[in-house]
Amino acid sequence: MKKIIFVFFAIFFITVSAVPAEAQMYSNVQTSSATNISNYQATLNGYLSNVGLYTSNYVYFQWGTTTNYGYQTNQQYLSYAGSFSQNIANLSANTTYHFRAVAQGNYGTVYGQDITFYTSGSGYYGSGVLIVNKQIINFTSGNLNWATSQNASPSDTLGFAITLQTGNQDARNVNVRDILPNYLIYKDSQTITGYSNYSGDITSGINFNTIPAGQIVIIGYQAQVAPAGNFSYGTSILNNNVTVTSNETGTTTDSATIYVNRSGTAGATYIPTGLTNNFFTDSFFLPLFLIILGMWFYFSGKAYKLADWLRGRTSRYF
Repeated sequence: MKKIIFVFFAIFFITVSAVPAEAQMYSNVQTSSATNISNYQATLNGYLSNVGLYTSNYVYFQWGTTTNYGYQTNQQYLSYAGSFSQNIANLSANTTYHFRAVAQGNYGTVYGQDITFYTSGSGYYGSGVLIVNKQIINFTSGNLNWATSQNASPSDTLGFAITLQTGNQDARNVNVRDILPNYLIYKDSQTITGYSNYSGDITSGINFNTIPAGQIVIIGYQAQVAPAGNFSYGTSILNNNVTVTSNETGTTTDSATIYVNRSGTAGATYIPTGLTNNFFTDSFFLPLFLIILGMWFYFSGKAYKLADWLRGRTSRYF
């Protein structure tokens, strides 16, 4: 019996001794340079090595404006040697940040070296996505099909919808301004859905703070074509351009076109009264409702069903 016990302990001792000391004790972690650095975010990188056979590793980063750090990322489990990274945001522009990689397990906690990075200024990083789409409907004629161009007559009331959609990155300091051409008169009725933290109006510029990644924001408003006396007989073209800027995407634009058709007897005059005897044009709340409802349906893939429904609802008024 003593001989058997001796052989068992001998085999156990030899097996354990064959495992490298670093594999029995702890892993090593290294801090790598930060990437994707902008004026408010960065990606922190590290590398875990010497992963032991009997160790469990949780890796993360400590970061801040000094070597006291003060912040840390969420821990992530890593069971093998390799690279790891995490994004941090809400940084200040033109600022130096310190960070280091950390590994923690049953062996204790080990730290990588301190590395710094510097955030950019007011310029944009350039990798963000902000899709801009502008469309029109004609309330006066009853053409409620959203399109990038519309036919109109003098004094027609039009509805405009500008849709903003971010990609997989937040868009900060977004400004949206619609430059109306001559003879297209802003009639207010501005409404915004999908976002509440903004100021200004569409003609002077709407300022948004931060539009989160994957968010859809729709801006709706009304404008009126100028009276007939401002147009020659035939067709006049009004190009309507919207400009959107953000820290992450720079400047993005989209446009819509109105074809104004003037016909009639020369010398006839038109005196606008402010009312058209058209239910959809004279109503204040219904056009806003149609703009927002229509665009939400459009971007959820139900545009054709909406158009059919609207045609059925509006046919009784015309």
